[in-house]
Amino acid sequence: MSEYLLTGVTGTLAYFVLAAVILVIGFIILDLITPGKLHELVFVHHLPNAALITVAQQVSIGIIVVTAVLTSSDILSEGLIETAVFGALGLLIQVVVMVLLEVFIPGRFRDLVEDPKLRSGAVVAAVILVVVGAVNAACLI
Repeated sequence: MSEYLLTGVTGTLAYFVLAAVILVIGFIILDLITPGKLHELVFVHHLPNAALITVAQQVSIGIIVVTAVLTSSDILSEGLIETAVFGALGLLIQVVVMVLLEVFIPGRFRDLVEDPKLRSGAVVAAVILVVVGAVNAACLI
């Protein structure tokens, strides 16, 4: 196997594992700041607002991580560190946005997550999360 291929496979696996870890951490953080067990709300109780917010948050972080990988250093160790730092920053920004949504959305935003009916507030919040993720990613370029 050529050195180029070996380096490429190693880099691909390293970036994939790092991205997966960041996405899992993002899910755990979202689970901590929303009521109930998020995986149960989404996969057992099939609550649409919980699913929508989860999808938006994961897409947002995914956009940030993809951009961080694409703009990172060509030196693998430096690129992984840069991706981890910008991924962590993206997670922090998403948490701040979730807190701001809780503050500024009338009523309790957290109550939307457990509502069995799809609510417009959850749709707007989901779009805000994706837009913030896209803006965050654009700032990395």
